[in-house]
Amino acid sequence: MTGLRQTFAGSLLILFFLLKGRKLPTARQLLFHVMVGFLLITCSNGLTTWAIQFIPSFLGALIACLMPFVLIIASSILFNEKVKPIIYVALIIGFAGVTILLSSFSAEMHGSNFLFGVMLSLISIGTWTSGTLISTRNKLDMNPFEGIGWQMLVGGIMLFIASRLTGQHVPLHTIPIEAWLEFLYLSLVGSIGCFMCYLYALKTLPVSMVSIYVYINPIVALLLGVLILNEKITPQIVLGILVTFCGIYLVKRFSS
Repeated sequence: MTGLRQTFAGSLLILFFLLKGRKLPTARQLLFHVMVGFLLITCSNGLTTWAIQFIPSFLGALIACLMPFVLIIASSILFNEKVKPIIYVALIIGFAGVTILLSSFSAEMHGSNFLFGVMLSLISIGTWTSGTLISTRNKLDMNPFEGIGWQMLVGGIMLFIASRLTGQHVPLHTIPIEAWLEFLYLSLVGSIGCFMCYLYALKTLPVSMVSIYVYINPIVALLLGVLILNEKITPQIVLGILVTFCGIYLVKRFSS
């Protein structure tokens, strides 16, 4: 369903730009979209979706918030970018918060599926970081709004192929109408709407303001998880979230 969602959303975006007279990407541009689509859509989005089958949705969202930490570490190691000492303190605080959060699931950790879900979330951070670094450092002359359509399309196709190869697919006629309605919502709002809004915000607002979404995602996921999925919430979980947010804030405050 995730592969179908991304393929459908990407096809709509591409069709929109083709009707506006945009040309097809060059071979070099298409190769770039295949690479970024694989990292951001197939790997990161796909693994995150798979992970929350085994862990609470808000935990998956909070682990994803570690991406700025990993991005700073990767930029420092790969590109020798200078990092302020306070950033290292912030990284320690952030990872300490996640440790507190994970420790609240000590009972669940005895089952392999929970740790497997955490591992998938962590791998997805690495692939998202790689895709982000490639995207921000490319010198190709491309419309980012048009590019995300091709990345969704190729990433979705690869997800669909992966589901077939791993036996994760189901016959379409067995999918209930409620799931198809959710599929349309995720395709139109979650994929096209959110990505377009994010790219537009990056073009028109300060990055510091746009980055607020990092704090909003886990809060929304936590509230909806408790209200809709009956996920548990404890004082230790709240403490872990607050400590993690403190680390995220310090990273964003002093890395700009």
